[in-house]
Amino acid sequence: MTPLDRPTEYDMSEKSQVSSFLTRHGPIQLASPRQLCYRHRTDIPRRPVADQLSRSAAQKRLETLPKADQSAISHIWSMFSAAPADQRKLILQGIVSTCCMPQLSFLASAVEPLLKIDFLAVLPSEISLKILSHLDATSLCHAAQVSKTWKALADDDIVWHRMCEQHIDKKCTKCGWGLPLLYKKKAIRKRPSEEVTAACGAKTESRRQIEDKPAQEAPNKRRRISQEDTAEIKKEIIADGKRRPWKEVYSERLVVERNWRTNKYKMRTLKGHKDGVMCVQFCENKNRLISGSYDKTVHVWNLETGEVLQVLKGHTRCVRALQFDDAKLVTGSMDNTLKIWNYHTGQCIRTLQGHTDGVVSLHFDSRILVSGSADKNVKVWNFLTGECFTLHGHTDWVNQVKIHRQSMVVSASDDTTIRVWDLNTRTCLKVLEGHVGQVQAAIPSMHGFTHRFMSNTPKVVAKTPEEIQQEQLHGCRQDQQQRQRNAGNEEVTIIPTPAQDTSDDEDQSMNTPIIISGSLDNTLKVWSMDSGECLRTLFGHVEGVWAVAFDKRRFVSGSSDSTIRIWDTDSGQALHTLQAHQKGVTSVSLSDTKIVSASEDGEIRIFDYGLQA
Repeated sequence: MTPLDRPTEYDMSEKSQVSSFLTRHGPIQLASPRQLCYRHRTDIPRRPVADQLSRSAAQKRLETLPKADQSAISHIWSMFSAAPADQRKLILQGIVSTCCMPQLSFLASAVEPLLKIDFLAVLPSEISLKILSHLDATSLCHAAQVSKTWKALADDDIVWHRMCEQHIDKKCTKCGWGLPLLYKKKAIRKRPSEEVTAACGAKTESRRQIEDKPAQEAPNKRRRISQEDTAEIKKEIIADGKRRPWKEVYSERLVVERNWRTNKYKMRTLKGHKDGVMCVQFCENKNRLISGSYDKTVHVWNLETGEVLQVLKGHTRCVRALQFDDAKLVTGSMDNTLKIWNYHTGQCIRTLQGHTDGVVSLHFDSRILVSGSADKNVKVWNFLTGECFTLHGHTDWVNQVKIHRQSMVVSASDDTTIRVWDLNTRTCLKVLEGHVGQVQAAIPSMHGFTHRFMSNTPKVVAKTPEEIQQEQLHGCRQDQQQRQRNAGNEEVTIIPTPAQDTSDDEDQSMNTPIIISGSLDNTLKVWSMDSGECLRTLFGHVEGVWAVAFDKRRFVSGSSDSTIRIWDTDSGQALHTLQAHQKGVTSVSLSDTKIVSASEDGEIRIFDYGLQA
C-alpha cells in the first residue's frame, strides 16, 4: 500500500510537521515574484491558458470530495508548492515511480502544452525585436496574429525598416525577392535657356550614374539602401507631416513586385509620330517621356497623361538616339549631327558636328558624351574641356555605346562584335566575339547588380585587337567566323534553377560585372566583363533583337518579331512575353513600375505594373 492509499487521518504531530515545513520553506519561495518561474510570475500579463483552466477544474473536483480527503490533498499540494527546487524533483521522482501507465499517459498529455512559453512577453523588447528582424515578411504577418503583444512587436518600425533595407532596390540574399524604389514624382521647374546652357556640363542627378560610380567610392552601398535612396524614401514617409509606417512602405512595394511576377499591368498607347519610332526614354521621377522618330522630330510627352508637351524640330533626317536628364536632352540623327536641347522650352542650344555619317547611338554622364555612328567610329566629347577624340576599331555601324564606371565604354556593332574601351588610355581592352549577327545592343551592369549566371555553357573567350589583326593577316578570319556560326547553331540554352546552397566561388561570381547583348541572330548573350567569357546564350525571340534594358531585378528585350520579353536576372529564364505592337520593337525602356516600348508602327506602348494595375 502506497502512502497515498492510507486513510486520511492525521494526528497532531503530523500536522505540526506539515506546518513546520510550510513555515520553513513557504516564505522563502514567495518572497519575490522574480524568483518564481515563468508560469508563476504575477508580473507578466497573460490570457488564461491551459494550465490555469486545468487548475480551476482540479479545484472544482477537489470540492466534491469529503473534507478529510480535501485536507489531505491540500496538504500535499501545499508541501509540494513550498518545497525548494531540489526537493520538488525528489517528490516528483517518487510520485512518477509509483504511477501506472494510464497515469503516465495523463502526465505526458498534460505536460506538453504547459512547456510552451510566450518568450516575446518575457524577453526585453530590444531582444524580441532583434529576433523578429530575422523573420521573413510572411512569418511576421503570421506572428502579428498571435496576440496583441506579438502584433505590437511584429508591426514595429524597427523590424520593417530592416525588412526594407534587405529588399528595396536589391534582391534579398535569403528569399531572392527584390522590391522597387518607387520614387515619387517631382515638380518640373522650367529654366531659362542660359541656365540650361551653363548646366550642360554640370553634374546630373541621374540615379543610373550614381549607381555606376566605382565600388571604392561607395563601399557602404553594397548591403543596404544608398543614402540617396533612403533620403528619397524618408521624404515619402514623412510627406504632408504624416509619418508612414515602414510596414506600409514595404507592402506598397510588394504589391508592385507581385504585379511584375504575375504579369499584371495596364497598357496605354501614345500616338503622335507620323513614322516609326526609333528611340524612347522616360523618367517617372520627372513625369517625362521623350521619343525620336523617322519623321525627323522629337516628341516630349507628359508620362502620366500622355499629352504632347513639345515637338522638337531641327534634324533633317531620322532621329536614331536620345538621352535626357534634369537639365538637357541630347539627340543623335542620321543627318550626322548631335543636338543639345532645352526640352522644357523646345530650344536647341548647340549642334555637335564631327561624324561623317549618321549618328546611331549616344550616352552621356556628368563629364562626357559618347556617340556611335554609321561611320564605324566612336567619338568621346568632353563637356568641360570641349575636347573630342575618336576610338577606332569597329568595321561597321556602331549601334550602341554605354559608359561604364566613368572610365570605360562598351560598344556594339554591326561587325558582330562588342568592344570594351579604356577612356584613360583610349585603347580597346577586349573584343567579345560570339554573335553571328549584327549586335544591336550591349549594356554593362550597374553597381550592386547580382546574378546567378553560371559558366557551364560553351565558352567564348575574348580576344585582343592584336590577335584579331593577326588572324586577318593570315587569311583565317572567314574560317573563324564560319566556325562560330556552326558553334552557334549547336548551342543549347541551359537554364538552371537558383541553387539553395551556394559556395564561396559562386557567391563571388554573382557580383562579377556583366554585359547583356542582343543581336539580329535572334539571341541575347550574357558576358563576363572581367574575362570576356560568354556565360549564357538566351533563346526565345524568333527574329532579331533590337533593344535591351535591365535593372537589378529583371531585364527586357524588344525584337523584330513584334514582342517584348521579360527575363529573370538570376537564372536567365524568360518569364513573360508581351505582344502589343504590329511591327518590330525598336527600343525599350524600363523603370521600377513600367516598361515603355517604341515600334516601327509609329506607336509607343506603356505597360504599367504600378499600384493601380
